[in-house]
Amino acid sequence: MNTDCLKISAPLQGYTDHIWRNAHSQCFGGVDVYCAPFMRIDHGAIRNRDINDISPSNNAVAVIRPQLLASAPQEAVSLATTIRGLGYNVIDINLGCPHPPVAHRHKGAGLLKYPDELAKMLEALTTVEGVSYTAKMRLGWDANDQWVRALDVLAAIKPLHVAIHPRVGTQQYKGDLDMEQAARFIEACPFPVMFSGNVETVDDFNALIQQFPMLKGIMIGRGLVARPYAFAPETKSNLPQFHDMLVQCYSERLNGGEAQLVTKLKNLWEIFLPEADRKARKAIKKSHNLSQYTTAAHDAINSVVND
Repeated sequence: MNTDCLKISAPLQGYTDHIWRNAHSQCFGGVDVYCAPFMRIDHGAIRNRDINDISPSNNAVAVIRPQLLASAPQEAVSLATTIRGLGYNVIDINLGCPHPPVAHRHKGAGLLKYPDELAKMLEALTTVEGVSYTAKMRLGWDANDQWVRALDVLAAIKPLHVAIHPRVGTQQYKGDLDMEQAARFIEACPFPVMFSGNVETVDDFNALIQQFPMLKGIMIGRGLVARPYAFAPETKSNLPQFHDMLVQCYSERLNGGEAQLVTKLKNLWEIFLPEADRKARKAIKKSHNLSQYTTAAHDAINSVVND
């Protein structure tokens, strides 16, 4: 594996919270930077759970990168100021979320369609002292060349790097990556570039480095949740320990009882270990209590470890 290119855990809402990040770092490692899921203003305030997720006291990983999601200048400044107050001096700007309820509010990938609004938000962010920025973006919202205007206005914040996911927002996560447009982006971008999208294995990682040797980093999101040992294949045997840590930590954090815990854990399996024994995965889905879930989950994990 190319060791000069940074290996980055991409943020995945609902999955890569501080409990997942801490367990992943301890059991597998191989990641240079963990990006936290985006923080946003909700009903006029920043959610406490978002603040708790990036609180230094809750994070044991070496490098964590908080991310903000906004479009209105005042919202962006409020988020950046709060994050800076927690001790972070680098913040990622989310210009990639394709979820329609987000995008239709001119946030995430939806903001790429409105470069004038993006410019106002970025200009406001320059007023927050002691902060540098990175950005994670799509090619556009509904056109694959909207990145051109976005790059122009991103110059206002002089980003440390820009991560490109070569799809448009309306694709969500479906369809092929537009590698031709990605190449144009990488060539035109005046800032260091990172790549995000459909990276699941070491082979995928190295193939991208071979295709684009100028990349400064590669992000892996769903692929790392699916196979958390992806950046360190020799650690696959740590899967049982990783899972048990998640069970223990979520049981301590969640206050909705066993039912809430089982629901949270079953949600993980929508992505986790897709190659696991089919019968065991079906049993996980049908489990109604922690005992049933645990038995099925251990069977599924062992089918992968012993493969």
